[in-house]
Amino acid sequence: MMDFSRVGNKIQELRKYRGYTQKELAKDICTQAQISKIEKGTIVPYSSTMFYIAERLGASMYYFFEEALTDRSDYVRSVFSMLETCRFEHDYVSMRELLSREEDNPIFKIGYYEQYMLWHEAICAYELDNEPERALELASSALDAYHKGIYTERKGEIINAMAIIYNLEHEYRKAADICRKALQDHQSLLHPENKYIELKLTYTLTKALTYQGAYQQSIDWCSKGIDRCIDLQNSYVLGELLYQRGQNLLVLGFDEPALQDWNQACSMFDTMKQIGLADHIRQEIDDYKKDGTIHLHTLQ
Repeated sequence: MMDFSRVGNKIQELRKYRGYTQKELAKDICTQAQISKIEKGTIVPYSSTMFYIAERLGASMYYFFEEALTDRSDYVRSVFSMLETCRFEHDYVSMRELLSREEDNPIFKIGYYEQYMLWHEAICAYELDNEPERALELASSALDAYHKGIYTERKGEIINAMAIIYNLEHEYRKAADICRKALQDHQSLLHPENKYIELKLTYTLTKALTYQGAYQQSIDWCSKGIDRCIDLQNSYVLGELLYQRGQNLLVLGFDEPALQDWNQACSMFDTMKQIGLADHIRQEIDDYKKDGTIHLHTLQ
């Protein structure tokens, strides 16, 4: 069972930390009396009310619900951390083993936690079982498992995973469509916490557009992504976006700016110690200068 007194305590704690009065927190969301009751745990707030309270306080809804959902939050965080590591290292065998171990654990049947597990089951279905349809079904179920119809940062990550599958399965239009929609929804978040999600979605979109042959659109989105990396002071996928834009420019015959982008991408990857990617681009530059060869693919 969810203990809403814990939710209320966390709301009150963060409200005071942010320097809001109950009246200020309630403005255009609900009444001050409702905020008081929510903080005391005497009423259960609507999900939409919680969503706007969380946004005003600069937090995700998960921040409030994590402790309330289970007394074993430390264990849950440990499992999620291990799954994240598996995802980052592409260790899908270990990911599957961990998911199987927790398959019958009732903790992970709760919406928020179930969503996370379904997302990783979808990854395993694609990477280990080579079942794209089942992977997409699981990912879609994950989107609906918690706060159906409301965009969240985690849903942005799941959508990006779906778009990657669509790209790999040559369904580029579907990939582009869901990325555009997710990016639009992402802009509606008042205080997004994870700077990487928007950049991930943008890069996945540029790849889908390139594969569709929509080179100018891909260039435009690459430029938006590059500008966004600079605005956020975040180099995540900056090298990839420079490479992608350069590739599109080459296809359209704009050699000089294309090679400038590729050389900048090489410098980025050298700086980040991603020597393999830097060497790969340098080889492509040499091939193009020798015989005009363009390898129409994207960096993974």
